[in-house]
Amino acid sequence: MVVRQIKTQVKRTIWSGMRQVGFDVRRAGPGRFPDLADFLAARQVDLVLDVGANIGQFGKALRSRGYRGEMISFEPVNAVYRQLKATADRDGNWQTYNMALGAAAGRAALNVSRSTVFSSILDQSPDTARMEPDSAVIRQEEVTVARLDDLVEPSGDRIVFLKIDTQGYERLVLEGAREWLKKLVGVQLELPVVHLYRHTWRLTDALAYMSDAGFVVSQLTPVEWLEMDSVSLVEIDAVFRRRAAVDE
Repeated sequence: MVVRQIKTQVKRTIWSGMRQVGFDVRRAGPGRFPDLADFLAARQVDLVLDVGANIGQFGKALRSRGYRGEMISFEPVNAVYRQLKATADRDGNWQTYNMALGAAAGRAALNVSRSTVFSSILDQSPDTARMEPDSAVIRQEEVTVARLDDLVEPSGDRIVFLKIDTQGYERLVLEGAREWLKKLVGVQLELPVVHLYRHTWRLTDALAYMSDAGFVVSQLTPVEWLEMDSVSLVEIDAVFRRRAAVDE
């Protein structure tokens, strides 16, 4: 009992000292905040649609957090897609498509950035390369664009989650996934606070669009912070859940 009291007092002293110098100490483990993997488990998701997969970072993160269901990933940049496919082929329950998704089927010019995670069909805003030097466009690729509704049939017996990270092109992807939006249990969108790309939507526009589609915010996660103002967000990942009776 005495040892436990001493340990408790030591912890309180450490936590108090950390807070005095500006750190907020939180418990890990069972007391942590729920994340996307928890959302997928709670909804018993068995299919994740990953739009804008790059080399598979999102899929690998889900696997590391215990998700074992099917994944279908879409990535238009050819060199990046080859890395994605190699990773997915080793997985055994992960399909890939070398294409972009949008509101209409066709072809489009994709701006490929030095760091390919910034690649987009949309043009960059004037300050993007200054804020993010690795975002500089080094070439263009002509890519295939398809509608999600034309590629994968919504199935009533699957529990499906959609993730879209397409550097400002998220709304156009959703426009081509109208049928899927009626079936999905959740959606994750990368949304702008500061606009890195031209002609994309505002954060408030995105929230209104998802509300009209029957979804409300479930989780928010910072993606990036301004270099010149490190306490201010550039982008967030927003997880949306289908609206329930509790929201009325």
